[in-house]
Amino acid sequence: MSAIAALAGCDDGNRNAMSASSAPGTAASAADAEARLRRIVLEPSDAGAGYTLDFARVQTNEQAARARPDTAAAMRQHETWGQVLAYNAQFSAPSLRDVVFSPKLARVMNTATIFNGADGASAALMYVRALSPGLLEDVLTNEGAGTRITGTQVTKDIAFAAKGDESFAWRVSGKATFADGFSINFIADTVFVRAGAVTGSVTGVALGDAPDRAELERLVDRFIEKARAE
Repeated sequence: MSAIAALAGCDDGNRNAMSASSAPGTAASAADAEARLRRIVLEPSDAGAGYTLDFARVQTNEQAARARPDTAAAMRQHETWGQVLAYNAQFSAPSLRDVVFSPKLARVMNTATIFNGADGASAALMYVRALSPGLLEDVLTNEGAGTRITGTQVTKDIAFAAKGDESFAWRVSGKATFADGFSINFIADTVFVRAGAVTGSVTGVALGDAPDRAELERLVDRFIEKARAE
């Protein structure tokens, strides 16, 4: 399910956002960007008591481009947008047994990407929004990492309160089969948002029920607060 955190690195042949020019400000160094991103991304304590960090890692433009079949085009796209660096983090509830068949968030995923200007950040966000549901279903279905995801369905532009400078929300549902063989239906709501020259996504995953909307909104607000503080 963490594949949704890398949607900006996917490509379905849509080039609508590539022609949008960025308005670069002072170019940020990778080191400065990483330090800022570490302060911006959510922490386990933001997710709630007992949540633990599954991973937190930087994703360079080169790494994101290599994940796409059109690597050279992806690199040009990142340059057009003024994309500097991305950072991904994931947290899990203290006990999955306690959150099964409830709206409590079993997993929280957060991504953040810094750009040299707000225009480039906006263009990148709109590129993600234009991706086809079929592509996203394939990405999620084909992700490994110990949990097999099948029967995925993506619903784009679900109702969600407007956040930051611009935002939209999607819902992904399907069946998750864990390493021990246990299977359950999941629902993951993702809010994509921009705050100035920073874009991000916050995903709440619930098992057997829809994610707690108020809790997801709280996490999105916290992310925006941290992004704007930088």
